[in-house]
Amino acid sequence: MSAPPTAVVTARGRARVLAGHPWVYRAEVSHGPASDARDGGPSLVLVTDGQRRPLAVATWAAEARIALRILERTAATALPPLLDLIEGRLGAALARRGGVALDRDAYRVVHGEADGLPGLFVDRYADAAVVQTTSVAMDAAEAAVAARLRDRLEVRLVVSRDDGSARDFEGLPRRKGIAAGEGPATVVYRLGENELEANLLNDAKTGGFLDQADNHALVAAMAPRGARCLDAFTYHGGFALALARRGGAVLATDDDPQAVTRARANAARNGLANLVVEQANAFDRLRAFEGEGRRFEVVVLDPPAFAKRRAGEDRAGRQDASDRAYKEVILRGLRLATPGGLVVACSCSGGVSRAHFDELVAAAAADSGRQVQILARQGAGRDHPELAGVPETGHLKCWLLRAL
Repeated sequence: MSAPPTAVVTARGRARVLAGHPWVYRAEVSHGPASDARDGGPSLVLVTDGQRRPLAVATWAAEARIALRILERTAATALPPLLDLIEGRLGAALARRGGVALDRDAYRVVHGEADGLPGLFVDRYADAAVVQTTSVAMDAAEAAVAARLRDRLEVRLVVSRDDGSARDFEGLPRRKGIAAGEGPATVVYRLGENELEANLLNDAKTGGFLDQADNHALVAAMAPRGARCLDAFTYHGGFALALARRGGAVLATDDDPQAVTRARANAARNGLANLVVEQANAFDRLRAFEGEGRRFEVVVLDPPAFAKRRAGEDRAGRQDASDRAYKEVILRGLRLATPGGLVVACSCSGGVSRAHFDELVAAAAADSGRQVQILARQGAGRDHPELAGVPETGHLKCWLLRAL
């Protein structure tokens, strides 16, 4: 029997593996196979140190910056079949979701590294599912994974949404399509009391923003009944729909005409005549509302990612464009809040750490002229677990503020 493919890591790479981090970078690999699953090479390798002591099993990418994605730390000297490993961990991930009380039929089933399946993400939307792969190994296995997902989840359709920027890191092409099953890509799914429609092939992310679903419910529960509410970057209306159930007047805005059409349809579907959706540039509208003296008991600020990569500052300490954008949005939102009003400030930028977001919130509060309490620092929902010690697995910040 031939020896299994092996990647030898440097002392620094060994330290990363033993510390439990799921990534080993190219510079931390002293030797590995010349090819990978992209061109007939191995999907998995044994990871050893310089003395050939086994450390782990990992997926392999011969040319990517992240060369190794650790599947398990082990002293084993044989490689398991990748699909068998995926099958077992998919079952474990489903069992964990089954133990979480989610008042919805749309949720993340597999959250990459946090579920022991680096480079694989799966979302369920009612009777359909979406699969995303961000590594060479998982990309090569995607067709087989999609077939197993269809059977395991008992869905009619599995959509492939491999069109995100994360694939660029491993030189994978961006694409999307039907991976398994049949039928329309448009689905209706439930978040709490509300039903939402999404096109899983064409709408943002995997069709909707499931990472915010728990926060939709929390913010609505904290809002006073009958409150005047503003959702400045509504997309399909997640926060706005939940808030409208509280009976107040809710104004939602978005600058994407297709998103506005979808949000209006979602409001009508749920019989929420107290929710008005307008197409507008949020920055312009926030400034205009301040000038008009408009005030709201609840202001939700959930903008698109202003910094997809780690943000930095120049030597003079000046904020970059993304910092200015976040600060501007939060500043305007605080000024629009009534005394004691709730302001929800969010960032989905992986390049903005929690500590840095705290700094941006504090700077916006100082410039707003308002005293601000931080009521809670929320992340993504319980179906999007973050791996301890790996902040890259938790991108979402959702700070709940009270403007005094």
